[in-house]
Amino acid sequence: MSSGNYVEEREFTLRIEARCAFPDDYDGEGDGYAWARELEAIAADAVRAFVESARARPGWRVRAGNRGRPTDEEITLVLERDPV
Repeated sequence: MSSGNYVEEREFTLRIEARCAFPDDYDGEGDGYAWARELEAIAADAVRAFVESARARPGWRVRAGNRGRPTDEEITLVLERDPV
């Protein structure tokens, strides 16, 4: 149900590409991406920092959004400004 209010939107994307280089004799993904195990914690820290920053500013609210992607691949946050 629409409230009838005019809403403007802007989008900002922070994309993190985690990489790890290996020697020429590396056998591939047999280790189950062991090098990337800390990525989930690093991503959680980044999300937490963003949420804390947004909540520290008067007039701004942040909530989780959902685009149907798994949270280990993408996290959507909706940042909303109170009416001006």
